[in-house]
Amino acid sequence: RQSSSFSAGRQRREPRSCRGYLWDREPAPGTSKMARRAALLVALAAAPASSLVAPVAPSSCARRQRTRVQESFGFDFAEDQAENTADGILGERRLKEEFIRSYKPTATVLEGKPYPVFQEVQEKRILSATVNSGLLQSLDNLGLGLGDVEKLLPFLDKFGLIGLVRKNLPLAIIATGYLLIEPAPFLLPVLGLLLSIPTAAWTAVAAVTTGAEVYLNAFASFEDAGLVSLLLAPLLLIAGVLSLVPTAIGAIKSLPPV
Repeated sequence: RQSSSFSAGRQRREPRSCRGYLWDREPAPGTSKMARRAALLVALAAAPASSLVAPVAPSSCARRQRTRVQESFGFDFAEDQAENTADGILGERRLKEEFIRSYKPTATVLEGKPYPVFQEVQEKRILSATVNSGLLQSLDNLGLGLGDVEKLLPFLDKFGLIGLVRKNLPLAIIATGYLLIEPAPFLLPVLGLLLSIPTAAWTAVAAVTTGAEVYLNAFASFEDAGLVSLLLAPLLLIAGVLSLVPTAIGAIKSLPPV
């Protein structure tokens, strides 16, 4: 008994250096299950974080391909822009920096500034051109005076035209400048001349042009019928509008006084 107790005490008093390491021991029961659970929890915790990381594109896709832009859209039957366009306006840079800047260095498309309405009106002498064109005299002969124009002002307020212009003031200024002020020096004399022609003449021209359009589109069989019809369309539009001017003036005159 003493020897057995002595050997047992000796085993209890063995130094730690003589004991086996942890990896030399057999795993305790249930340790593998705990390890698998821990690995599963780590994977579940890392999944949301990995979803926030942008995927890395492969090296083949990372290289950006250069896209060649053509006005012909790559079609063989389309016209080549280099053949039918002058070199001075071929491309946006040449159009802006060379062509437009050559005749109007202060253009809105170059500087981005608002259209100088009053400056252009003064430089082009629009007021004097209006008087000299005979436009006001032609309108007076048709029966339209300043008193009739005053009748339109309440309707402009009623339909909210002033508010619409106020909300889109930069666009309204640019449209007024390039559609009315810029062509005014040659548009005013032409308009005064057209209004001086009797309305009956424009009505006859509109009727003849309408008949010609019907014939060309329905009964004509020669090859250039479509081209002739296309050329007559502006004349039909102008004659139709001018033939309706007295009707429009009569509608304005029938409005209630202000």
